[in-house]
Amino acid sequence: MEFGQDFEKIFFRLSLVKPKYLQSIKAGFYTSEEIDILSRISNQFYSKYNETPSKENLVLLTQRNERAKQKISDNILDILFQVDLDQYDEEWLTATAESWIKWRTFDTSLIDTIEFIKTTQVTPDNVDSIVTKVKGLINDRNNLSFNSDLGLDFFDVESHDQRETEKVSTGYNFIDRMLNGGYDKGGNLIVYAGEQNIGKSIYLANDAANFVKMGTNTVVVTAEMAAHKFVKRIGANLLTIPINEYGEKAKNKDHIKRKLETVGDGFTPPGSLFVKQFPTSQATVLDIEAYVSQIEEERQIKVGAVVIDYINILANYRNQNTENTYMKIKQIAEDLRAMGIRNDWLITTATQITRSGYNSSDITMTDIAESAGLSHTADVMYGIIQDDLMRANNEYWLKVLKIRDGEGKGTKCKLNINWNYMRLVETDDITNSNLHSI
Repeated sequence: MEFGQDFEKIFFRLSLVKPKYLQSIKAGFYTSEEIDILSRISNQFYSKYNETPSKENLVLLTQRNERAKQKISDNILDILFQVDLDQYDEEWLTATAESWIKWRTFDTSLIDTIEFIKTTQVTPDNVDSIVTKVKGLINDRNNLSFNSDLGLDFFDVESHDQRETEKVSTGYNFIDRMLNGGYDKGGNLIVYAGEQNIGKSIYLANDAANFVKMGTNTVVVTAEMAAHKFVKRIGANLLTIPINEYGEKAKNKDHIKRKLETVGDGFTPPGSLFVKQFPTSQATVLDIEAYVSQIEEERQIKVGAVVIDYINILANYRNQNTENTYMKIKQIAEDLRAMGIRNDWLITTATQITRSGYNSSDITMTDIAESAGLSHTADVMYGIIQDDLMRANNEYWLKVLKIRDGEGKGTKCKLNINWNYMRLVETDDITNSNLHSI
């Protein structure tokens, strides 16, 4: 059945039986002006009385509405209430109704967007903000859900089955122990916090390399470093090619091919890896989600992890003009975590600490810019610590600032950095002090 006015009659009748549909649509959804007016009157009635109107109710209401009296024909209500929903398969009807709403939502959002563009003065200075605004406008109008999942019924014995969650190793034994095997595969937001130029990208590159070795299809999004440079860092790690020799070695395609065949942990085939650079301060969570979804569709794979370098230089599609950095980072963090949950993706990223934390022997949550927004949203948060002495010895402390599903907040582990292969290696030097924990 085509989405014409015949289906609109069916949908209107259905909306009086299932009010969730009545409430999900806005003015202008119906191409039939008559049905559109009746839908708005019905919605107002439902909002007031918490029940949908009968045919008799609508007759009275249309007689009291001047516009309705002018636009609505005498027999339209007879036609609408003669629609027999029982003749349609319920599953088909539900799926078709929801598809129609999604289509009309998209269609009307395009009309609104075109109208916005027509009435907005575009200059070289505001073009980026306008593009971001349009993306947000379309996303907000199309963010529909008809999730029929009612959650877990506590008094249903099946709800008490504690299902095993698939884990992804963190790459660090001490963290894996605290998390009972690693990160939950899907929906977790992991954040590294450290000063400028301390090596946050190294940690993210190590994450990507580790995920790939464990068989997880991984996507790296960089909003700062060029994609080929990120590939070089991960390549030095995974392919055991010295970073300073990488450019020359990469010219030998056969050599690289042989090296690629060695990637993996020896038990699990390696995951796929894609690296893409987005313009600094222009990429939104919507852009990232669309890109990763495109990879899944075109390559017919399920992505497990998305590594983002880094959260502070992403754009906020919700409010691109805000000067409140706390709100900006909070909203981006919320959107990243929501994206992970929606798509079953593990998300890892990084943030920058305030200047008071520079060259410090410790980091607390108070050293992190926009800490409140991030700490409330992140599932796991680390502090990257390196003073002058540690820098000279190629050492870091990795401190657990927050861990949602596990113990060990405040724990620190010393890591060594092998600059040749861009690898972080944990040592046995672990502290469990909570003196500076949040």
